[in-house]
Amino acid sequence: MISIAKKVCLLGDLAVGKTSLVSRFVYNLFDDKYVSTIGVKVSRKTVIIPRAGDIVELTMMLWNLAGNEEFDRVRASYLRGAAGAVLVCDLTRPETL
Repeated sequence: MISIAKKVCLLGDLAVGKTSLVSRFVYNLFDDKYVSTIGVKVSRKTVIIPRAGDIVELTMMLWNLAGNEEFDRVRASYLRGAAGAVLVCDLTRPETL
């Protein structure tokens, strides 16, 4: 078995659904109430991926970054070391694109 750990950041405006996506993916829960993220919240999800006669255990550290403008000046420091990012928008609010 191969074990890999990667940091993935979720980015987007306020109230676009970043926290809901993480909650559903990591905990298989969904709550339609809005709770604002303050700063950053880190969650962990491990998935098993079969690969050519082997198994990869991928552990993702999901960094849910606050979407408020006050957080803009420190956001870059949280992105450091990330292997990827998920950009989230709300298609019912074009200003979030």
